[in-house]
Amino acid sequence: MLSKLKLTNLRRRSRQSLDIASDPPLAHSRASLSDPRRFGSDDDGDDSVVAVSGVTIPPSSGSSPSIVSAGTGTGTAWNSNDSARGSISSQQFIPPVPPKPHLEADPPADDLESPALRRQSTYINPNIPTAQTVLPTSPNAPRILSITDGSWAFASVLLVFGQCGPPDRPQDGTVVVHHHHESFPSTSWPVSDGFFRALVYLEPGPNKLQFEYTCSRISPPARSQMTLHMMPLAAPPLHLVILLGSDSPGVFDCPPDKIRTQGNGLDTAIKKFRMAAYLWQAYTAEEMAKNRFGRRTFRFEETWAAESISHRDKMPRMVPRVHVIRSEKTVAEIRDIEIAQQNSAGKRTGELWNIAYKAVEKHFSPKTAFEKKYVAVLILDSRWDPSSNIITGHAALGGGSGLIQMGIFGSHSLHSWPTFIEDIVPAFTDCTRTDTRIVANDAGQSGSYWEACCIGIGAFLHEVGHALGCPHQPSGIMVRDYIRLNRSFVTRESYSTRTKSPGLRLCMPKDECHWHRLDILRFRFHPCFKSASDPPFIFEGDNPQVYGVGGAAVVVSSTGVAWVEIYIDGTLQSYYEVFPKVERNLSISVPDILSKIAPTEKSKKIKLCVFTIGNGKLDIEDFLAIAQTCVKLPGGEKAYQSMRLGLGGGTLTEAILSNGTNRVLNNIRVHSGSALNGIEFVFDDGSTSLFGNRGGSTSEFPLDTRRGESLLGFSVRSGFWIDGCDILTTLGRRSPFFGNPNGGSPYTIIPPRGYRITGLSGTVGQWVDSFTILYS
Repeated sequence: MLSKLKLTNLRRRSRQSLDIASDPPLAHSRASLSDPRRFGSDDDGDDSVVAVSGVTIPPSSGSSPSIVSAGTGTGTAWNSNDSARGSISSQQFIPPVPPKPHLEADPPADDLESPALRRQSTYINPNIPTAQTVLPTSPNAPRILSITDGSWAFASVLLVFGQCGPPDRPQDGTVVVHHHHESFPSTSWPVSDGFFRALVYLEPGPNKLQFEYTCSRISPPARSQMTLHMMPLAAPPLHLVILLGSDSPGVFDCPPDKIRTQGNGLDTAIKKFRMAAYLWQAYTAEEMAKNRFGRRTFRFEETWAAESISHRDKMPRMVPRVHVIRSEKTVAEIRDIEIAQQNSAGKRTGELWNIAYKAVEKHFSPKTAFEKKYVAVLILDSRWDPSSNIITGHAALGGGSGLIQMGIFGSHSLHSWPTFIEDIVPAFTDCTRTDTRIVANDAGQSGSYWEACCIGIGAFLHEVGHALGCPHQPSGIMVRDYIRLNRSFVTRESYSTRTKSPGLRLCMPKDECHWHRLDILRFRFHPCFKSASDPPFIFEGDNPQVYGVGGAAVVVSSTGVAWVEIYIDGTLQSYYEVFPKVERNLSISVPDILSKIAPTEKSKKIKLCVFTIGNGKLDIEDFLAIAQTCVKLPGGEKAYQSMRLGLGGGTLTEAILSNGTNRVLNNIRVHSGSALNGIEFVFDDGSTSLFGNRGGSTSEFPLDTRRGESLLGFSVRSGFWIDGCDILTTLGRRSPFFGNPNGGSPYTIIPPRGYRITGLSGTVGQWVDSFTILYS
């Protein structure tokens, strides 16, 4: 009977499957590699793997044991049919439950009261094998240093850094990246002194990759394997836009030799822009990982297209969508030298921003905050003018307001950008000198094509950083550190015309440019970097408040303070991080802040910028004034004052709740219409205290004094003036909203813990122009 079953199985298998039947299944090979006794490596560099039949593989922590049986073979890991391999297993292979994608290290133990911040993704695919450490099959095999086997990524292109060969005998060579079942064309990457960088294309789900190292001193090639999981994200995307004049032919500045080999039309521009965007994305993901925030990165709006980032790939794929928008302005108007940003004598050098903004706004037409757009705009009609040494139709600007955040840049360096993934290394190493009779040498730092590539892609990323909320920083991408962007993608640097010296022989991670830590923190809590592991409240908005308490200021945030920046005269002096602790009431003392400032600066006005976990921001323009100022109430009682809401402009007014008498507040009258006119406190002895005026309609909100109910605070909507408010009580009650419920921005005004409201202060005109609470 057993013989008959074996013959039946053999009939079902093709000749090809018989030829490879001796190869172990890939998942089993990976498990076998975790035991060093199963290596078949010798001094001659042989990379064969000996799989032991009937061996029980010890499971990783939290996974089920896997028992496999396979013959001995020396073929590559994925030249076979999975079903054929399964038929020779003595017992069925049971894949263990995969690990959840860890985006960052867990917060410290004292933060256990906030499990929502540490919650990981609930996405589990039982067909994905658990993460295991994959050891190379020979001393020469590639070792990936930047990411571990079984890790998760969240973008289609991953940047990896690795090492080949013995560390004490570094050699040059080539690493070829092979994808499982040849799902993407193999790509080659140079090895310099034993180190390499590569960009790896990933598809959603598990990706089984093989890294093959060859050099003149090694035969046969040395190989290693790893599995990486990719989970696409659903955060708001970064939109890519190419802006054209109304009569534009759709071409960009390009040397004649490159026009012949790659073209300079709109189709080429789209491919180059798409490839540059992938570089931004992969680079940012690695920077986030280096800062222990996982491989978070922004995503793109994608579309199905019959093209790819490899010139050898003929498969239709999901690729970033590039919107092509025609402006109402003509090419001549866009190239007007009076609006060129580089023209120091120009009269309207900010006009290109307005042209791009109007075109983008008209194209996307966002209506609500949920439709807010983040956009990178490439102005294709930029043109180098050798006679004036000015790039017309170009502006490097970023930022925005309202529903559009945008970065714009010209196309003058587009000729040097890579078109496909195979062009990345040549683009970042091409020493061809820039011919300024034809194309621009931007900022005098683009004397060769590889330097032009760094300046173009890097400076554009700088503007995208502004669009994502990053200001200029002391170091990093946001202060022109991108001139060495090439070092993040290659391991050997070419001759630099900028420094007039040979480049680095070996580019290590310490030599790369970087996002500043403060940029990384902004990205961590930015909606475009949202991941499945984040609780939803993080990105719903937060309006923190500050309260002076005599020698200190208490910042109150519903989601918790993330970090604090310290400025003097607009210059960053220092910063400190609070996250991952969740501090919803953060006390900032004057001595603590002064200790972080140089002695010569301590007498100046100190500005604090407080950022919250909920993507909120609070600017404390004069920290010492807030922390140290107090007011005296009638009767000599001392009180403190909250941050002012509204711009002010009317008559200064106060209303005092307590002045040493025994009266009890039992009713609050609110006078309002389309804005807040006044708040009147009514006491049990019949007396009243009015803040504002009695215009508009009058509403009553009585307090249940028999149960000890008292005033806790206010929920206010404010912009230029006070649009309205509702009343919060100590019993958890909330009044109806009085005034305009859709005006301004929302703020919650409640005194710090241990303090009570003793009055209101502000300015009043036709309605309430500004508003603060007094508390003691």
